[in-house]
Amino acid sequence: MPALGVLVGLGLGLLVGGKLDSLIFVRLRWLPVLLLAASARFGLDAALAAGSVPDGLRMWLVLTTYLLLTAMLIANRSLPGLTAAALGTAANGIAIVANGGWMPVWQPSLVAAGLDPNTLHSSFHRILVGPVDAGFFAHGGPLVDIIPIPIPILQSVASVGDLLLGAGLAFFVFAAVARAPVLVSVSIPTVRATDEPTTEPKDALRHSYIRLATNSAFSAMWLGQVISSLGDRVHQVALVFLVARVTDNSPLALGLVFGAMTLPTLLVGPLAGALVDRWDRKRVMVGSDLARAGIVGLIPVVSGLNVGLVVGLVFVLAAVSSFFRPARSAALPQVVAEEDLLTANSAMWVADTVSDLVGYGLGGMFVAFLGSSLALAFWIDGASYLASAALVAAVVIPPIVRTATGPASGAAASGAAGSDVPAQTSIRAEMAEGWQFLRAEAVLLATTVQAAIAEYGLGALTALSPLLVASLALGGTDAPTAYGFFEMAMGAGLVGGGVVLGGLATRLPKGPAIIAAFTALGVLLLALSATGSLLVALALAVGVGIANVSFVVPSQTLFQQRTPGAMLGRVVSIRLALVNGVLALAMVTSGALAQVFGLRPVLAACGLLTAGVGLAGLAVRAIRRA
Repeated sequence: MPALGVLVGLGLGLLVGGKLDSLIFVRLRWLPVLLLAASARFGLDAALAAGSVPDGLRMWLVLTTYLLLTAMLIANRSLPGLTAAALGTAANGIAIVANGGWMPVWQPSLVAAGLDPNTLHSSFHRILVGPVDAGFFAHGGPLVDIIPIPIPILQSVASVGDLLLGAGLAFFVFAAVARAPVLVSVSIPTVRATDEPTTEPKDALRHSYIRLATNSAFSAMWLGQVISSLGDRVHQVALVFLVARVTDNSPLALGLVFGAMTLPTLLVGPLAGALVDRWDRKRVMVGSDLARAGIVGLIPVVSGLNVGLVVGLVFVLAAVSSFFRPARSAALPQVVAEEDLLTANSAMWVADTVSDLVGYGLGGMFVAFLGSSLALAFWIDGASYLASAALVAAVVIPPIVRTATGPASGAAASGAAGSDVPAQTSIRAEMAEGWQFLRAEAVLLATTVQAAIAEYGLGALTALSPLLVASLALGGTDAPTAYGFFEMAMGAGLVGGGVVLGGLATRLPKGPAIIAAFTALGVLLLALSATGSLLVALALAVGVGIANVSFVVPSQTLFQQRTPGAMLGRVVSIRLALVNGVLALAMVTSGALAQVFGLRPVLAACGLLTAGVGLAGLAVRAIRRA
């Protein structure tokens, strides 16, 4: 995985016009010690392979090597990707030291990856067998090699640490290669992970994606999003089929679970947004990730007692997420330049959807192989939240300065430090202020109302797609795998649409894009309600993904551009409350309606509603001109 990360970063860097000789201009702290640590790591592997390391020294040599390498990577955390690389190295080191100098590979994961479960051609690994119990955690639990990768050529089993290390090295190499040699330097307004003044090569300004990749603060937030989203996808697949098995495939039960995922945004979101505007946004994100790690870990523990407890924990998990999302949205304008904001939003969206592509596909196959060890999917997600918390904790986010001079003025604000907000007002007054601002902004209000109505179709699709896909036969494909493929297809559309939107950042008319996206989504839902083929359903899912990102990213960017930074958390939370409130209602009621009228008629009706709302945007001047 680390080698793959280097190759991916190198390939992408050269693809965008970078040069290999740019690597010699990278300034690394403590370079001799870093090279010594890396050499010691490779030397230890060679010594272990040769059998020349005494058993009594094995664990201590491994511990020393990993501590030294982690410390040197942390010392260079101001460079893009190296914070993630440090965390990945530390995670692997913990698992190896917990096993006396060996990295365990969980036997069922070898099976899921299509490898021989009884043979390891390595002097560094051991097979971990047995159930997921206390002994499993004593051997490092979710930090061991446990994630199957059944892709030809890449066929392997990876750990959470491997994913972090590979992703971090990919970012580092890409950023280094994409920069031209430092001949002429100009300052650009990005925030780094240290307080040292930084400059970027002039050629690096040629595209906003490159500027973002070389921004260490943004890269850490982006990678944290990728890692936690991957864990989410695995646990969500497991949750769907856990509830389906217990309730005998009840559409109503699935609707309740999905409703519990979104309802807190309506009930908690506005309050969370007001508090986010008062609190340090980085601490909110880190605290939310830590809390979510604990909550998701409890879900499999209580699942054997009562499904209602599972629904309750899903509700609490979503309530905590109601704090994380507005905090991240409000923090983003503080770590990227305004000209890169739409691209940054697209990149964050791509982070989620890359996870859809990888997480749902592998998650579906993983769940199919887990059997009685389904709890592992949830604990992997818990580990991913811890990794996200550590990455965000390393980011420097300038605080919003609160004064007693009154609220920030102006329709457009970037969220920079120094915005004026009331120092002594009640939470209720601040929530009301956010609502009044939203009502007064014709564009923001119109797109919110449009999205709130149109989201009913997406909510219905979310709740009913597991059962719809399971009913489509294709060569005996099992239901978890088919559902994973469906979500992967949707993720492919999200990634493709997000990349294109980011590239069109300065030329995209946001209002017309939103109108077209909602209309297309409605047509696609109609087509899904009529198809009897899994292959056709997968193709339509790609279109759903494209339509989804094509209204979410422009809408989010409009809010960030038109809302003062000091109240951005509140205003975004109010929008999320309204939109996700409808989404939750759709998930619950569509399940009940499907139980009476059937899946396909309900999806068809939702498609007509969504397309109608999209076309209605043509009659609203504020949306047309946005």
